[in-house]
Amino acid sequence: MDSLTAARETATPIGDLGAKFMLDGAAYARGAELGLPPGMGTYVLGRLGALGDVDAETAVDAAFFWNPETIRSNWTPEDASGSGVTSPSAAAVAYGQICAERGREYLAGFEGAERLADFLGRVVDSADDTDAALFAGWRDLDRPSDATGRAYLLTQVARELRFCRHTRAVRAAGADPLGMVLAKGGEGNAALFGWTDLSPGPIDPETHEAIEAATDEASAADLACLTDDERSELVELATAALAHAA
Repeated sequence: MDSLTAARETATPIGDLGAKFMLDGAAYARGAELGLPPGMGTYVLGRLGALGDVDAETAVDAAFFWNPETIRSNWTPEDASGSGVTSPSAAAVAYGQICAERGREYLAGFEGAERLADFLGRVVDSADDTDAALFAGWRDLDRPSDATGRAYLLTQVARELRFCRHTRAVRAAGADPLGMVLAKGGEGNAALFGWTDLSPGPIDPETHEAIEAATDEASAADLACLTDDERSELVELATAALAHAA
């Protein structure tokens, strides 16, 4: 399978599977146990904390598609009780742990975990991290020693890699982030991303299509480290992993 086809066919399984733990109530409960802020703070500080101990505006820039105020209001690692995380980087470590833990549940018994982890590890370790700081932060988290936890964490890392490629394509096109959210997920998704004023409306279909094509092209370059047969196998494994997790 050529790189471009593989990029297109892995986008949904890797994207959906990597995001699964972020929507999981058990992940938020575990976050509270590990001292992460409650609610949206678990997601914001946990996911974006991979950037390191940066200021709120850097986090806003990396989140890109989110309402900036949602990010700013949740960029609060301090815990007055003294029992929680005290920095974004510490939050990222805790969130990475949660990611692997939930992944072990989702992929328990999945026989392709070792092979999936191998392929994704090679992809993310060879990828250019220029203009992809969020991806780089996730890539550099400690990886679990077990194949199942490692396969799931690396699925999330690969998801962040494509996210950064996508963000760059949207910026290059000069498209409005909210307009892109509306075009892809509608008003419900925009509300999830913290937007209330939806009057700008979605971007036009032609621009949307061009951005998606540019994202696929960039992601195809990331898959060039694999052979045609390996890319075919990666597509099969990622698709099977998502089905297994469901």
